[in-house]
Amino acid sequence: MNKAQFLQEKSAFHMTYPDKSDLAFYRWFVERHPDLAIGWYHLGREREMRNEIDEALAAYRQALHAKHGPYSEEAAAVYQDLLRKRRRRLWAGRIRLLLASLLFFHAQFAFSPGLLSEPDKAASTGAAFTNGKNASGQERPHVEVIAVPAGTDGKQLRHHVYDYVSGRRTALKQPYTVLVVPEVTGAPLFTPLLFYRPGELHGLLRYDPVSRTVLSQQWFDRPCACDQHPAVRTAKLQLAEEQRTLEHLLILRSALYRHYQRKGSLPQKLSDLARSYPGNALPDIPPTPAWYGATDWAYQPAAFRREAAWESMRHVVPLRGYPEPSVPLAPLQIHVHLDSHAMTLISGPHLVRRYPIAIGKNGSTPAGYFSVLQKISNPRGPDDIYGTRGLIFQQNGYAIHGTNHPASIGQSVSLGCIRLHNRDVEELYTFVAPGTEVIISAHAAPVPRWANPAAFVLPAGRDEETPRVVYHWLH
Repeated sequence: MNKAQFLQEKSAFHMTYPDKSDLAFYRWFVERHPDLAIGWYHLGREREMRNEIDEALAAYRQALHAKHGPYSEEAAAVYQDLLRKRRRRLWAGRIRLLLASLLFFHAQFAFSPGLLSEPDKAASTGAAFTNGKNASGQERPHVEVIAVPAGTDGKQLRHHVYDYVSGRRTALKQPYTVLVVPEVTGAPLFTPLLFYRPGELHGLLRYDPVSRTVLSQQWFDRPCACDQHPAVRTAKLQLAEEQRTLEHLLILRSALYRHYQRKGSLPQKLSDLARSYPGNALPDIPPTPAWYGATDWAYQPAAFRREAAWESMRHVVPLRGYPEPSVPLAPLQIHVHLDSHAMTLISGPHLVRRYPIAIGKNGSTPAGYFSVLQKISNPRGPDDIYGTRGLIFQQNGYAIHGTNHPASIGQSVSLGCIRLHNRDVEELYTFVAPGTEVIISAHAAPVPRWANPAAFVLPAGRDEETPRVVYHWLH
């Protein structure tokens, strides 16, 4: 459809519905023509004029992976321009906040005669979602995993780890454990690996950030699983519990963020994320840990800020019991690395999962920027070829799905779709919501080997199936 035809559609719409706005037309148009960039582009421009920045960006993104046509290039240009403007506004806001804070503290110290009473201990610890405590006020044992360079001898290694823990300025007020693992190719060194399951260890130590002292330590002559040592067993169990809690929070926050991008608001309650198809952002709400002190997650939508949509999620669904990661989490993204036959699920700089995949033969899997459009449990196809889950990322037949031919994983054999083992696609289906970006490139995966934590799969309900639909994806 060219510009003249688009304007004719617009004129006819307003003649039929004279009381409707331009925004109503653009929304009507993209519902009828979701694969045309021209509609998404004008919807984005209208949202931008209304200062609805997140909704404008979401519309421009839809234009980017619609069929190439009129306004495709314009959409890409305004999308990048709006991203730059938003970054500048965010930084300007942070600078203003910092200056205001400095002025406030200057006034406090310049004019206050001093403390007249003991500070309120309850107030000084802050709210539950900022101090890492659960509903009962108890902090959970915090464990970090860091990788160290290969070829470092024992004395040097210990010296570097001591420098690492003593040089950090964390908000932690309780002792924590550091598990030291051999270098993981492609992963950062001396940086917490939030979602890595350690196999072999160089050692571990327990550190008190308040007194800045090493409380205990244990080092091994050569890397080993070392599970016969009680301290190692305990630390690995504590790490697994913390990782599971972080995963649950990341699933919820990411689903809420994608809901906001697509709908323009947060759901009234968390259970609204787990509706029947096509409203199934999640198959279910992840359960709270046994120690959490409540059966439902704390959900505080009033804490949401449109100008900092993702950043405010840490207050909308607060993390209790553990500290927020020192390197912040980010909305989940799917990255497909064609040359490596690998898929990575990432949260900003954090690698959450790595899966082996099968891709299209003869370059038939498209490279580019896409997003999850629909999620289907047990998608019907000839001879159950799509496995147990499917995630559509382009309307013309491209999907991420399971397989009834697991031997094909690691090969280029499909007509363009991306296959995973059924166990892996079920976990991916659990983690990601519609709207999650799918970025496909020919580049090799930056981390060739990764030890995923224990699998986490939420069972899908019958209401997430489409039994009357037979799919014809590019299997």
